[in-house]
Amino acid sequence: MELTTETIQALARIMSEEKLTSLALDQGNLKIEMKREIGSAQPSGISYREPQTVTTAPLPHHTQPVAAETIEIVDDAHWKEIKSPMVGVFFQSSQPGKPAYVTKGQHFSEGDTLCIIEAMKLMNEITAEMPGTIMEVCVGNGQVVEFGQVLYRIVED
Repeated sequence: MELTTETIQALARIMSEEKLTSLALDQGNLKIEMKREIGSAQPSGISYREPQTVTTAPLPHHTQPVAAETIEIVDDAHWKEIKSPMVGVFFQSSQPGKPAYVTKGQHFSEGDTLCIIEAMKLMNEITAEMPGTIMEVCVGNGQVVEFGQVLYRIVED
Protein backbone atom coordinates (compact mmCIF):
# COMPACT_ATOMS: atom_id res chain seq x y z
CA MET A 1 0.00 0.00 0.00
CA GLU A 2 1.33 3.40 -0.95
CA LEU A 3 0.74 6.21 1.53
CA THR A 4 -1.02 8.85 -0.50
CA THR A 5 -2.32 12.17 0.73
CA GLU A 6 -5.85 10.75 0.50
CA THR A 7 -4.90 7.74 2.67
CA ILE A 8 -3.28 9.95 5.29
CA GLN A 9 -6.32 12.27 5.31
CA ALA A 10 -8.67 9.26 5.67
CA LEU A 11 -6.65 7.95 8.61
CA ALA A 12 -6.67 11.41 10.21
CA ARG A 13 -10.47 11.58 9.81
CA ILE A 14 -10.89 8.17 11.45
CA MET A 15 -8.63 9.18 14.32
CA SER A 16 -10.58 12.40 14.84
CA GLU A 17 -14.02 10.76 14.61
CA GLU A 18 -13.09 7.93 16.97
CA LYS A 19 -11.12 10.23 19.33
CA LEU A 20 -8.00 8.09 18.89
CA THR A 21 -4.72 9.29 20.38
CA SER A 22 -2.06 7.40 18.44
CA LEU A 23 -1.42 5.63 15.16
CA ALA A 24 1.39 3.23 14.23
CA LEU A 25 1.77 2.11 10.63
CA ASP A 26 4.22 -0.58 9.43
CA GLN A 27 4.02 -1.12 5.67
CA GLY A 28 5.75 -4.52 5.80
CA ASN A 29 2.63 -6.63 5.09
CA LEU A 30 0.51 -3.58 6.14
CA LYS A 31 0.15 -3.42 9.92
CA ILE A 32 -1.93 -0.56 11.33
CA GLU A 33 -2.41 0.01 15.05
CA MET A 34 -4.72 2.75 16.35
CA LYS A 35 -5.17 3.49 20.06
CA ARG A 36 -7.34 5.57 22.33
CA GLU A 37 -5.82 6.45 25.68
CA ILE A 38 -7.87 5.59 28.74
CA GLY A 39 -9.47 8.74 30.07
CA SER A 40 -10.37 10.11 26.62
CA ALA A 41 -13.82 11.63 26.32
CA GLN A 42 -16.46 8.89 26.22
CA PRO A 43 -20.24 9.02 25.74
CA SER A 44 -22.09 8.56 29.03
CA GLY A 45 -23.33 5.09 29.92
CA ILE A 46 -20.29 3.19 28.64
CA SER A 47 -16.64 2.91 29.34
CA TYR A 48 -13.86 1.89 27.01
CA ARG A 49 -11.08 -0.44 28.06
CA GLU A 50 -8.01 -0.96 25.90
CA PRO A 51 -8.02 -4.47 24.41
CA GLN A 52 -5.58 -6.92 25.96
CA THR A 53 -4.68 -8.52 22.62
CA VAL A 54 -4.56 -7.32 19.05
CA THR A 55 -5.83 -9.71 16.40
CA THR A 56 -4.65 -9.53 12.80
CA ALA A 57 -7.01 -12.15 11.36
CA PRO A 58 -10.81 -12.15 11.49
CA LEU A 59 -12.24 -14.04 14.44
CA PRO A 60 -14.81 -16.76 13.65
CA HIS A 61 -17.93 -14.91 14.78
CA HIS A 62 -21.38 -15.33 13.38
CA THR A 63 -21.56 -13.26 10.23
CA GLN A 64 -25.32 -13.04 9.94
CA PRO A 65 -27.15 -10.64 12.25
CA VAL A 66 -29.44 -12.21 14.82
CA ALA A 67 -32.64 -10.52 15.98
CA ALA A 68 -32.33 -8.21 18.99
CA GLU A 69 -33.97 -9.26 22.26
CA THR A 70 -36.65 -7.23 24.02
CA ILE A 71 -38.24 -7.58 27.44
CA GLU A 72 -41.65 -6.00 27.70
CA ILE A 73 -42.08 -3.57 30.59
CA VAL A 74 -44.83 -0.97 30.65
CA ASP A 75 -42.95 1.76 32.56
CA ASP A 76 -39.84 2.65 30.56
CA ALA A 77 -39.58 6.26 31.80
CA HIS A 78 -36.56 5.42 34.00
CA TRP A 79 -34.61 3.48 31.40
CA LYS A 80 -31.15 4.67 30.45
CA GLU A 81 -29.36 3.97 27.18
CA ILE A 82 -25.92 2.49 26.69
CA LYS A 83 -24.58 3.66 23.33
CA SER A 84 -21.79 2.48 21.09
CA PRO A 85 -18.54 4.44 21.47
CA MET A 86 -17.43 3.53 17.95
CA VAL A 87 -18.33 2.11 14.56
CA GLY A 88 -17.85 -1.64 14.40
CA VAL A 89 -19.42 -5.08 14.65
CA PHE A 90 -21.42 -5.87 17.81
CA PHE A 91 -20.83 -9.24 19.48
CA GLN A 92 -22.72 -10.48 22.53
CA SER A 93 -20.07 -13.04 23.50
CA SER A 94 -16.34 -13.58 23.22
CA GLN A 95 -16.70 -16.51 20.77
CA PRO A 96 -19.44 -18.23 18.79
CA GLY A 97 -21.26 -20.80 20.90
CA LYS A 98 -20.36 -19.11 24.17
CA PRO A 99 -23.15 -17.51 26.23
CA ALA A 100 -23.85 -13.79 25.83
CA TYR A 101 -22.22 -11.51 28.38
CA VAL A 102 -25.66 -10.12 29.27
CA THR A 103 -29.23 -10.87 28.19
CA LYS A 104 -32.61 -9.23 28.72
CA GLY A 105 -33.70 -9.20 32.33
CA GLN A 106 -30.16 -9.91 33.57
CA HIS A 107 -28.59 -7.90 36.39
CA PHE A 108 -25.00 -6.67 35.91
CA SER A 109 -22.45 -4.94 38.13
CA GLU A 110 -20.21 -1.96 37.55
CA GLY A 111 -17.20 -3.06 35.48
CA ASP A 112 -18.92 -6.12 33.98
CA THR A 113 -18.32 -6.68 30.26
CA LEU A 114 -21.56 -6.07 28.34
CA CYS A 115 -20.41 -6.82 24.79
CA ILE A 116 -17.53 -6.56 22.34
CA ILE A 117 -17.33 -4.20 19.38
CA GLU A 118 -14.85 -5.22 16.72
CA ALA A 119 -13.34 -2.22 14.94
CA MET A 120 -10.45 -2.60 12.50
CA LYS A 121 -9.65 -6.10 13.80
CA LEU A 122 -9.44 -4.84 17.40
CA MET A 123 -11.79 -6.42 19.95
CA ASN A 124 -13.04 -3.62 22.24
CA GLU A 125 -14.79 -4.70 25.43
CA ILE A 126 -17.65 -2.40 26.44
CA THR A 127 -18.03 -2.38 30.22
CA ALA A 128 -20.72 -1.10 32.57
CA GLU A 129 -20.08 2.20 34.36
CA MET A 130 -22.81 1.46 36.91
CA PRO A 131 -24.82 -1.57 38.10
CA GLY A 132 -28.20 -2.21 36.53
CA THR A 133 -30.55 -4.57 34.72
CA ILE A 134 -30.79 -5.10 30.97
CA MET A 135 -34.30 -4.19 29.82
CA GLU A 136 -33.70 -4.30 26.08
CA VAL A 137 -30.93 -5.51 23.77
CA CYS A 138 -31.28 -3.10 20.83
CA VAL A 139 -28.95 -4.72 18.27
CA GLY A 140 -28.39 -8.24 17.03
CA ASN A 141 -25.25 -10.32 17.31
CA GLY A 142 -22.97 -9.67 14.32
CA GLN A 143 -24.73 -6.41 13.43
CA VAL A 144 -22.70 -3.39 12.32
CA VAL A 145 -23.26 -0.50 14.73
CA GLU A 146 -22.65 3.21 14.33
CA PHE A 147 -21.07 5.64 16.79
CA GLY A 148 -23.76 6.68 19.31
CA GLN A 149 -26.18 3.87 18.34
CA VAL A 150 -28.16 2.49 21.30
CA LEU A 151 -26.88 -0.98 22.25
CA TYR A 152 -28.87 -1.56 25.44
CA ARG A 153 -31.65 0.04 27.45
CA ILE A 154 -31.17 -0.51 31.16
CA VAL A 155 -32.60 0.33 34.54
CA GLU A 156 -29.84 1.62 36.78
CA ASP A 157 -29.69 0.15 40.32
